[in-house]
Amino acid sequence: MSQSTRSVTSKRGALALAAVAACVLGSANAQYRWTDANGRTVYGDNPPREARNVQRVDARGASGEADGLAALPFESRRAATQFPVLLYTTANCQACDSGRELLRARGIPYGERTVGSKEDSEQLEKLGLGNRLPVLTIGRQVQREFETNTWHAALDAAGYPRAAQLPRGWTAPPVPLTPRVVAPRPASGDDKPAGTEQPTK
Repeated sequence: MSQSTRSVTSKRGALALAAVAACVLGSANAQYRWTDANGRTVYGDNPPREARNVQRVDARGASGEADGLAALPFESRRAATQFPVLLYTTANCQACDSGRELLRARGIPYGERTVGSKEDSEQLEKLGLGNRLPVLTIGRQVQREFETNTWHAALDAAGYPRAAQLPRGWTAPPVPLTPRVVAPRPASGDDKPAGTEQPTK
C-alpha cells in the first residue's frame, strides 16, 4: 500500500470515528417521542420495539444534565458519553433523596425524571422500569430501588470515578417524565378587550 493510499485510509477512518462520536454525544442525553399501539404520542428515554414514528427530542438546555459535559474530568466525560445516568424519582420519597445525594456526593452528571402523575406512572411502566422508586438507569442498565453498595458497584462498572468534581454551577433540575399540557384559560364574560368599555351616560 502506498503512502498516499495509507493517508487517505487514515483520514477516512478518523472521519468515521468522529461521526460515531458525534452520534453518541448527540444521543447521550436525548429524549424520544413516538406513537404507541393506541396512536397516542409518548415521550421517554427508551422507546419500546413496537414504537412507531420515533423521533429524538433534544433535551439540552431543558436541564443541567447536558450542560458543561465538555468541562467534566476525562473519566467522567467518557462514562457520561457511553453510559448516561438518569434518576427517576417521586415526591416525599426518602430513598429518592438518598439516591440523589449519592450521585451528587460522587460527582455524577445525571438527569432526573419525576413521576408525579398518572401519565408519568403509566410511562414508567411502558419503559419497563416497574412502579417502585427510585430507579437508576446507567446506559441500558437498570437499578430498581436504592441500595448504596449496589448503586456504587453499577457506577464503578460503567467507569465513573469514585470521586469527581462537577463543573461549577452544574445543576440537574428535575423534569417531569411526561410533558405537562397546560389547558388555555376559558374566556369569561368579564374579559373584554381593552378599549371596548361603553361610555357612561
